[in-house]
Amino acid sequence: MIGRSEELATLRSIITQVVTTGQAVIVEGEAGIGKSALISEAVQLTVDAGFRQLRCTGMQSETTAGFASLHELLHPVLGQIHTLPSRQRGALLTAFGFEDGPEPDRLLISLAVLGLLEEIASQQPVVLIVEDLQWLDASTVEAITFVARRLTTAPILMLIAARTSGEVLAGDPLTGLPLTRINLGPFTVGESREFLDTVPVELTREQRSRVLDEAAGNPLALREFATSVSTTAGDDALSPFGRLPTTRRLEQNFLGTVSALPFGCRRMLLLAATAHDPVVNELFAAGQLLGLAPSELDAAERAGLVSVSGGRLSFRHPLVRSAVYGAATTTERGQAHHALAEVSTDFSRAAWHRAAASDKRDERVAAELEEAAEQARRRGAQPEAVAALHRAATLTPNVGDRVRRLATAAEIARRAGATAVSARLVEEAIPLAGDEQVVVGLTSTQLLLSMTAGTPGPSGVELMGLARRLGGAEGTDHPAERIAVLWTAAVGYYGQPASDEARHRVEAEVLAIEPSRWDPYRQMALGLLDPVHRAAELRPELPRLAAALSEDTLGLQSLALTSESLQDLPMAFESWSMAADRARRTGFQSDECQALRGRANMHLMLGRLLPALDDIERAMRMVEDQALPVTEAAVTAIAARVMAWQGDLVRASAILARSRERAAEAPLALVSADQAWAGGLIALAEQRYQSAWAELADVANHPVTAMWAVADLTEAAVRAGAHVAVTPIVESAARDAEVMGAAHLDMLIGRSRALLAPEDDAELHFRSAINSGVAAGTLLELARTRLLYGEWLRRQRRPLHAREQLGQALRTFEAAGARALVGRVLAELRAAGVATPSASHRHRSDAISLLTPQELQIARLAARGMTNREIADQVYLSHRTVSTHLYKAFPKLGITARGQLREALKRADDGQSELPREHD
Repeated sequence: MIGRSEELATLRSIITQVVTTGQAVIVEGEAGIGKSALISEAVQLTVDAGFRQLRCTGMQSETTAGFASLHELLHPVLGQIHTLPSRQRGALLTAFGFEDGPEPDRLLISLAVLGLLEEIASQQPVVLIVEDLQWLDASTVEAITFVARRLTTAPILMLIAARTSGEVLAGDPLTGLPLTRINLGPFTVGESREFLDTVPVELTREQRSRVLDEAAGNPLALREFATSVSTTAGDDALSPFGRLPTTRRLEQNFLGTVSALPFGCRRMLLLAATAHDPVVNELFAAGQLLGLAPSELDAAERAGLVSVSGGRLSFRHPLVRSAVYGAATTTERGQAHHALAEVSTDFSRAAWHRAAASDKRDERVAAELEEAAEQARRRGAQPEAVAALHRAATLTPNVGDRVRRLATAAEIARRAGATAVSARLVEEAIPLAGDEQVVVGLTSTQLLLSMTAGTPGPSGVELMGLARRLGGAEGTDHPAERIAVLWTAAVGYYGQPASDEARHRVEAEVLAIEPSRWDPYRQMALGLLDPVHRAAELRPELPRLAAALSEDTLGLQSLALTSESLQDLPMAFESWSMAADRARRTGFQSDECQALRGRANMHLMLGRLLPALDDIERAMRMVEDQALPVTEAAVTAIAARVMAWQGDLVRASAILARSRERAAEAPLALVSADQAWAGGLIALAEQRYQSAWAELADVANHPVTAMWAVADLTEAAVRAGAHVAVTPIVESAARDAEVMGAAHLDMLIGRSRALLAPEDDAELHFRSAINSGVAAGTLLELARTRLLYGEWLRRQRRPLHAREQLGQALRTFEAAGARALVGRVLAELRAAGVATPSASHRHRSDAISLLTPQELQIARLAARGMTNREIADQVYLSHRTVSTHLYKAFPKLGITARGQLREALKRADDGQSELPREHD
């Protein structure tokens, strides 16, 4: 290829690598620069190498349907969709409109695409050709970026062409992906001359010089300008376009050809340019409505501007389409859209055409677009649903309906992880909102955006003012809506705690409202605002709240936070689990990520490291494809704590640094407290006690987390010589714990007091803490208490009693995989006279430790009898990726068959559910 030998050599090298590892390449450049030509050369190389081709092309259109380009890409291989796991198969079929069902999870759709491509690639290497990325529908772009991020060992090559100037996607959807970028620039002067020699036209020396100058190294411009000059009389054929960008000059050049066509032909071309996917029969039917005969198109075919194949029309180049559409008047474009709307057999596309033809607000058209949005949402095409609702809102005459549509669009965008879009829609809707329920919905969306993406949310003062306005002149109107608004303030204060005075003001507002019926949101607001004094009253009500909120994802998440505030860890775990399951069923990824974060935290609090890692892994797979920096920071902070318990301090420090980097975009006290806790645990394990004390002191920013971390804070303070500073903190926490009556808190306070107490009093506190820990069922914290008690007993020269406590601690730490403390216990046992402690336990635990978190998660599910496809649906992976992980796990576990998994993992699984035996 002229001027592209280096780029072609790069592609040739990449193609040879695809046999062992998937590859993605994006070829970028301005219109006409030769992207398609380079990709065509690469495709020919893959054909020679035996690759199967799958292709899709983006179309510049106002009527794009969700997953349209993805369907084009996968249509030739849909016959093998039966090989996919059932949930993934159903999601993809629903997305394409082949099945009716509940709204599919977007992640399952993307996994189905990946799984189908991996299945095809297992039979034959595959090359995916994606032309004009900038015009693909947003849902297809999401699926393609998902696949590009996860190309691993499957022989799949993705070739993407994208225009870098003119009309492009908002932002770069491929930023951060593991792909090769090839930026095509203009030809050099020498290359331009060589290329111009290949154009079959006769040019004078002056014309040739002018073409070279005007084309500026653009191959398409060289060809088209040369053809234009050779067929246009006069020396100034190009002069009107000389100061325009190359793309505009090319469009003007194509328009020169179009303008010479008959009027009827030009109108047929406009219809074709207006249609998203020009089907000839629909074009002819629309043309008849405008008084045009099918033969009107013949002149455009003879001029080489369009071609017809397989019942569809295609333009010679996308610039021909954009030139024709851009040159038409508003009236002409409106007539074309109206005619296409009348003949379209696709309801959504017809609705978009009618919207494009509308020049004023029109409720009928807006209602049709709203229905189109609902159809898109049911297929999992949330970006298109949001776009349709937003356009419907702009066409809506009634302000109330307009705001309702904006609010619905904002919430769909939030749940789909399009947080920036959601925030803009909320900002547009808020000033116009009047309906009470819409106002509540908007404030809820704002709150959740602030807690997951860090966008600014309403303050507690603003929410109290809103609640008062909803109350009307007498202050008694809309009690349920006012409670919901104040509940929003309460949840906000959980994530970013306020002063006691601020919380009590909101609490007083809640108590002043007389609800018309029992309201779970009122109870949760009170529990969040004053958990210490309301624990005894509200904790017995939590099961009733769970039953009332079982179909309310947001309510279940709130119940989980309330349960955490009230120190009911089992109920918090149950609520997070219910929220995660419901979010998964409804396809709300943002909510599922948040619920998985909460459940992972509760797993960790209850001493279950492996299930905590399961949820963290799943959440991380989801969050990497969404704009949720706060959620990502929160998940990785919990991951750092788990790794600190496991003794993987290098990874813990690295992931904590990542968490803090993400949180810097939008600090939240809930997250920063978890980060400080993780940092303190790492420093304790590394015996950096001053650093541990400094880190853990910052946990105080979040009262609930501070209660949970009080014993770690005390241990760091004692080892750092800060007894005096930490004592009032412990006593303050003890007063709250006494009121709340939670066994877990009693254990932590007992342990803290034991560390601070004189020698004569320490044992009483240790034994009290152990009794409370047994009642609480928080295994790792109980084992940590036994470790500290065992260390104290050994220092008191009571080795037999020390061995008993240390032995039980060791069994729990080994079974849970808490390797950070195993070495410490072993050292204490040796000092207490134990020569060879528990070697067989450690051998099996070490085998488990060789597995990556994802391998262990998959192995545990396989041990339960699940097939690879069932596991894939469960953990959001393709079934072939599941198979790869199991293949790697078997030798690490010392087994050769799937049937041996249960026994190999039995020790780890048993350790997650057994309480240590009591001998005290």
